[in-house]
Amino acid sequence: MTARSLAATRVVGVGLVSCVLAASCVKNPASRGRELRVGVVLPLTGDLAAYGSNARDGIELAAEQLNDTPGGGSDSVLRIRLFVEDSKGEPASAVSAFRKLVSLDNVTCVIGDVGSSPTLAMAPIANEAKVVLMSPAASAPAISQAGPFVFRVWPSDVFEAAGVAAYLGRRGYHRIAVVYVNNDYGQAMLGALRLKVQEFGATVIAAEAFDQNSTDMRTQLTKARSSHPDVLVLFSYPKDSAIILRQFGELGLRAPIVATSSFEDPQVISAAPRIAEGVVFTSPMAPSASDSAVSRFRHSYQDKYKRAPGLVADYGYDALRVLAAAAGLSKGMDGEHIRSGLAQIKNFDGASGLINFDANGDVIRQAGLKVVRNGSFVWLTGVESQ
Repeated sequence: MTARSLAATRVVGVGLVSCVLAASCVKNPASRGRELRVGVVLPLTGDLAAYGSNARDGIELAAEQLNDTPGGGSDSVLRIRLFVEDSKGEPASAVSAFRKLVSLDNVTCVIGDVGSSPTLAMAPIANEAKVVLMSPAASAPAISQAGPFVFRVWPSDVFEAAGVAAYLGRRGYHRIAVVYVNNDYGQAMLGALRLKVQEFGATVIAAEAFDQNSTDMRTQLTKARSSHPDVLVLFSYPKDSAIILRQFGELGLRAPIVATSSFEDPQVISAAPRIAEGVVFTSPMAPSASDSAVSRFRHSYQDKYKRAPGLVADYGYDALRVLAAAAGLSKGMDGEHIRSGLAQIKNFDGASGLINFDANGDVIRQAGLKVVRNGSFVWLTGVESQ
């Protein structure tokens, strides 16, 4: 998840979204009142349900705000209509949902998935149908080459792997053991990490894979321990991480643990508070909490849901807002117009940070570091991150 500069020129942002909504910004009166039909494919059940539900809540908040214009939205340039489907975190279910959204619901853009495998499975259909696919959280490097209609507001694993490797290098860890989920996400992270740690003379001396939904990782942990590593790196989802930490403690293992942004879930800490304490993990660099776009989002989210936003809620929120902005820029609701509009986005003022897309549809962001301290997730700062 590029660091935000408060002095950056915000060509797109609240002003643009207002322009998207306000009839006075539109040259062609015939476009007034048109509907942007947006599909949503997220894991609302299964291992990634927490992330999927958070993203959905952010999307629904954005839709409510975009539709909440003077006069009940009757004079807005466009109105948002959402069609939500459960991918269960599974590629086959995601594909079925995507096909249904395109053929029956006539959507022209889809937000999904938070997982890399379902996103990659939907990508060929999105390109064939010329429907924009915007992922709020999928991170596999392969998504960069998934086609012209595929975008994401979450950065590639390449950036997170670079952040992990840089931290390992600064700490002087040269013998690295990895326990990873055996899917597109885990394999991509492992491959990227192997390349990055070579730059400072380190080696991945053990790489133990486990299948998603496994409940026993003791064999993988025992094998990793037998390699006598300086550090254990986890590429896993929250449910997996909770099991790994608990079994790590049961086996009496001792090694520093480093992870990625998927570690940031309360269930991980609650499963093994003592082992989780001190775990360092990468996380997309967040904008300042005092930033106006961030504070508006957080206050609005708290008002609507009576709780603080969970991980990726802001990315779901931004995914819809940037699609609406793209439709406004291109003055068209079909996939090709939205794709054209996304190419024009510059410094979009998002709740997750400034949003710019590169030629591959990837958001340009940097990864920072967090740590579990006193049972909470906090940013590492200054010498702590060295």
